[in-house]
This record gives sequence, C-alpha cells and structure tokens, in this order.
Amino acid sequence: MEDMNGDNSGASNLNPLPKPAPWTVQAEAWWFVTSLGHRPDAGETLPISYFPSQETHLYKHSTEQDAFRGGRGSVTLIRYTDTPIGSYDELSIAPGEFTNPFGQQSHRVTRAYVSSLEAVVNGRHNWGFPRELAEFVFTPSLEIPDACEVRVYPATAFSPIEYSSSPCFAALIKPISWLPAIPTSLSHFPRVKLCQPPLESSPEPSSDGLVRNTKWHMLDCSDAQGRAKPFRCEGLLPPLEEVPSPGLHPTPPSKRKRLADGVGFPAVDAYSVGIHWINMSMTLPQAVPLATL
Repeated sequence: MEDMNGDNSGASNLNPLPKPAPWTVQAEAWWFVTSLGHRPDAGETLPISYFPSQETHLYKHSTEQDAFRGGRGSVTLIRYTDTPIGSYDELSIAPGEFTNPFGQQSHRVTRAYVSSLEAVVNGRHNWGFPRELAEFVFTPSLEIPDACEVRVYPATAFSPIEYSSSPCFAALIKPISWLPAIPTSLSHFPRVKLCQPPLESSPEPSSDGLVRNTKWHMLDCSDAQGRAKPFRCEGLLPPLEEVPSPGLHPTPPSKRKRLADGVGFPAVDAYSVGIHWINMSMTLPQAVPLATL
C-alpha cells in the first residue's frame, strides 16, 4: 500500500461560500463497529470526549437524562476521492441512537474530524456535522504485508495551522486477503437516519471553520453502494498506565493497545473485524432543517 497522507490542500485557504447538498461522492471507507445492541443502564451517559469542547448544544442534548438510547455504534474512517470540494479524509463517531425533539429516536454523529477547512465548513453548514480540522497520516505497516497504519492529529492553532504532536486516533488496518470484495449496498442494512443538534460558532470561524448552525438537521444516510469486504483492526496507542489507589488492591493494567486517546477522540473499544468499502458511491443528501430550539 502506498504511503499516503491526508489531503490538506484546503487548510490554508478557507472558502466562505459552502457548496450546497446534495453531493454525489466517491470514497474508500472503513467501519469500526463499537456496539451492536448495547442498551444503556438508567442514567448512563457518554463521556465528554465524545463531543467537541465548544459544542454546548450537542453536549446538552446528547447527555440529558435518558437521551442516549444505545443500539448500533460505529467509528467511520473515509477517504473521499471525488466530491464537489475535492478529496479529503474524515474520521467520525456515531455512538448509537438518541432521543430528539422531533419524534422517533435517531443516530447522531457526536464528533468528527476532516482534513480540510472547506470540508469543516460544508459539513457544519449542510448537515450539522460537528466537524473539526485534523491531519490524517496513512503509512504502510513495516511489519505486516499490505497492512496500513492511520493516525489522526487534531489542529491546535490556525494562524498558521499547527497540529498536535500526538494522535487522538491511531489504528492498524489489516486486510483479509483471501476474502474477495463483493457488491454491497446500504439498502441491505437497517436504514440509518441522523438527527443533528445545532452547532456553535467559535470566536474565529474564518480561521478554524467552526461556523454556526442554528437548526436541527434530519437526514437519511442510506444511499451508498460499492464493493466491500471484512478487515481486521488493532489500536496503536499505548495502553493506559496503572494509577495506584491508596488502600486498594490495584487492578492489573490492560496490555491492549488503544484506538483513541480518550481526550481528542473517545476511547472506544471496537470489534476486531470491521467492514472495508473498497470503493463506495454515495449521495450525501440535502438535510431537512428543523426548528431552532
């Protein structure tokens, strides 16, 4: 696999005029499955790492009592190769379903990174996705043939743009070479509808792309088809160090490497097998803007 870094060509020139949806896009994608049928206990909520720090509406509506309903959860890594704004990379998490003010509970993207500022602006404006800027680095594994390592480094400054020295997400992607990719359509899966809360603006949206969106947005993300096959994955971040507690017998620390740092991206455990879309054609629809609350 070639050494490929995320496309950050748009990171220094922010186009303030969003390109309206719908978008027809081409991509390669990896789905890391984090849960299949989890049902939260009474009062269970999500840690703050599931949300960008400035998104108070998103945090409030996602963590109020019994808002999180669980179900299917996933982390998605996408390399968009053809979009109305060019190529870019995206990492996002949709931990499951949530209640919302507009009826049936729906899935929700709670945190997302993309590799260009133009993608930050368009994702927030068109669909209410809480996108932030990051650098994506894809490198061939030196130990496993045909495997790839991916690391995501959040932006820490914007004049000029600087990125964290430590990744918030790092994964080893291992293809299952003996399995062929087969024609696949999301019509074969339960439909995924997203309902995204309003987003706040940062103090400097012209620099970091964090533009405001005052509406809730409802959209159906089930229109995708292509070829897919399973893949195996492992975390690349070191295990958490044991923190001793006075007077208690310490629990032996886990030796399993982590996918995420639990700060810039939630420290989820994913199943060791996910779905790799070798190629994907997808329509990102025009979202339905709902009332301001």
